[in-house]
Amino acid sequence: MAATEQVRQHYAGKDLSARLLAAAGAGDGPVTVDALSPYDQLHAGGAAATSALLDLLGLAPGVSLLDVGCGLGGPARLAASRHGCHVTGVDLSPDFVDAARELTARAGLAGLVTFALGDGDRLPCDDASHDRAMLVHVGMNVPDKAALFAEVHRVVRPGGPFGLYEQMRVGPGDLPFPMPWAVDAATSFVETPDAYTDALTTAGFDVLRIDDRRAALAAAGGPGQDGLVVVFGQEFVTRISNNVAATRTGLLAPVVVLARA
Repeated sequence: MAATEQVRQHYAGKDLSARLLAAAGAGDGPVTVDALSPYDQLHAGGAAATSALLDLLGLAPGVSLLDVGCGLGGPARLAASRHGCHVTGVDLSPDFVDAARELTARAGLAGLVTFALGDGDRLPCDDASHDRAMLVHVGMNVPDKAALFAEVHRVVRPGGPFGLYEQMRVGPGDLPFPMPWAVDAATSFVETPDAYTDALTTAGFDVLRIDDRRAALAAAGGPGQDGLVVVFGQEFVTRISNNVAATRTGLLAPVVVLARA
């Protein structure tokens, strides 16, 4: 089975929007972005980590932002609700895209946030069609990051910032699978900050800053992924624990990179 199809199956799930809406206490009515945030931010640090990344991108009303690997749309909705920008989310999981659309409509943000099904190396976007781009905990499933970043470079306007928030390798050792993004090494492609820098540079980006977020994450009380059990089931507890252990032993770190097209 191709890695892309394995990743798609890894992020499959039925009745996702119904589960999240129930967990958020929405009933049949509208739901707020804050009520959804414990469940729709599929990365370490949750909404606080997303906000820190968004603050680097210079977002404002009228700005167009591309969210590559948007998942359930949590970061996209947070960007639109807090900054008033237009966001396009792209994800390879049909279940995630369907849920993202439903959750966004219930949050009253369908006028600002849209979603499309697509792979990162073939983005369904025109050349130079977006002012900004972001990538949140996606590259761990991408073997050819230079190809992905070249696609992002194609669709971002010259001079536009590209913000990444990724789990990166910062020490030697074997990953303790299963991890949140993969059950085994077949679909896990964790790389070092230097490898990200090389791939971004090859794609035409200038790397402006690299921030290890371990201290910020610890100060916030940990990875903040407990709500994701609603999305992925009870087995996700083990995956979170393995991720935390790998971070504490110095194997992994959540890292923010800011680049410019």
